[in-house]
Order: sequence, then structure tokens, then C-alpha cells
Amino acid sequence: LLALMSHLGWLTATAFVMNHFVFKSLLFLAAAGVIYRVKTRNMYEMGGLIKKMPISFISVMIGIIAVSGVPPLTGFGGKWLSYNAIILKGWYFQGFLVSIAGLIAFLYLFRLVYTVFLGQPKTEHRNVKEAPIWYIIPQIVLLGAIMVFSVGPNILLKPIGRFLVSFFPDQALQWSGNVAHTSLGYWSPIMIMNIAGGIFAIIAVWLFIITRKAKKVKQFNIVFAAERPFTPETTHFAHNFFAHYNRAIGWMVTPHVTRFWNFVTDAFHSTADFVRRFYTGNGQTYAIQLLAYVVVLYFITTKGGR
Repeated sequence: LLALMSHLGWLTATAFVMNHFVFKSLLFLAAAGVIYRVKTRNMYEMGGLIKKMPISFISVMIGIIAVSGVPPLTGFGGKWLSYNAIILKGWYFQGFLVSIAGLIAFLYLFRLVYTVFLGQPKTEHRNVKEAPIWYIIPQIVLLGAIMVFSVGPNILLKPIGRFLVSFFPDQALQWSGNVAHTSLGYWSPIMIMNIAGGIFAIIAVWLFIITRKAKKVKQFNIVFAAERPFTPETTHFAHNFFAHYNRAIGWMVTPHVTRFWNFVTDAFHSTADFVRRFYTGNGQTYAIQLLAYVVVLYFITTKGGR
């Protein structure tokens, strides 16, 4: 985005830096709190922690939504700025890639929520408590910062934009209160928040209606197709999480596309091995290369001068 060398490009890069500092800090704190309580880093040994660690669950869910750049949180603001900066440069294909990147990020990050917090709790985790207070307080502060900047992004972006105008006056972002305007449209955080909240409420009511007669299944009321599982992973709630994705888009990765990317990977590895013959990390080797470069450059310039 810095390569765009425009007001929106620099503003987008700055917004991403600040946003990712908050998002990633929140996710790392929540993950550290979970690991501290369950005493393992293996996700297949977790599961069902949503009732035991609700604040950690909210932190992870909010962090994933924000990192993915989907509405209504502040991560969407950075994505919206990047759309404008890229489209105004005429880079339509890159804009398309950016538009789907957020959805893909949410899908693969959601596995963290699905594996750690959903499903049935392990027997050894039935008495697990929420993360200690020194993990929770920073998470609450970061959650508050995300919500404040999601509703009022002008708090940070407006002064930064005024500073950038002196260097990049083109494509400057305009503000009307907390509503941002470009030549392509506008971004109203409160309106997006209301729309997203309304959609969430409708889905929540619909799920409540269709599941009100659902039968609760006890933790050990499971069937494994009359087969004995051989590894702990296969008994976990999130085992084979990506199976439905493989059924939906598996044709895109096998077999021709897989062979293509294997070829690309092998080509990069071969190129890297060749380059390592010259960039060995040895100071004497670099000195010899520099000396050879100077000698060759000397002869070329001397010959050219004649």
C-alpha cells in the first residue's frame, strides 16, 4: 500500500499498522490465557471452553472479526480505505483479491473459535476457570479500544490525514463528523454498525426458533461409525474441519492446480539453493564478491571511456 504513494495509500498503511497492533495483541493475550489454564497448546486437546472462559471467547471472536476486515469493526475501515486507494489507481484485479482476502481470513481463523471454544469440554477441563485477571484486564482495554475506533475512526485517522495532506494532497480523505468521504463513496461507521447489528439479531432469532426443540446430547453419547479411533485428534469436535471446503472447491486444487503450485515451490527452492552458493553468510566470500564487482566495474567504465 505504501507503493501507491498517495494520501489514501499512506493512510491505509498507517491504519493497518495501528489496527493490527490492537487486534493481534488481543488474540495473543486471549490465546495465552487459554494455554495458561488448560496447560496445553494442542487444540485437539481443548474444546467446549465457551462457558468456562466467556471473556476469552469474546476476545478471540472480536479479534478474528477485526483482523479479517469484515464489518462492522475497525478492521473494515482499513479494508475500505485500501479498496479506495487501489481502485483509484486502476488496479481492479488487486482490488478483487483484497475483497475476498478478508472472507478467506475469517474462514481459516474461525477454526480457532471452532476448535477451542465449541463442542464438548474435555473431562480434565470441566473445572477450568476464566483466565487470570492480569490477562483479562488488558483484553478488556483492547476490546474497548476496538469498539471506540470502530464507531469513531476519525479520532485517529483524521489527524493523521491532516498531517499527510502536506505531503500527498491528492486523493485526500474528507470527513463529515465520523463519516469518511472519497470520490468513490463514503464510509459511515455507525450506519454499518447498525446494519450489522440488525443482521446479527435476525440470525440470532432465527437460530433460536429452529433450535428451540433441539435435543441436548450428553458429552459421551458419541458414535464413531463402529470404529475404534486410533489417535486423539480423530475424536475431537473439530476433526476434519475443512472437509466441506474440500467438497465445495476441491476441484480447484487437484490435480492440475496442485501440480502447478508444486512446480512453483520447487522452482523457488531451486533458485534459493542456487543463490545460497553466493550469499553464504561468510564475510570473506562477500569481500571477494565485492572486490570482483569493483574490478569488473573498473574495466567496463575504463573501456567505455576509451
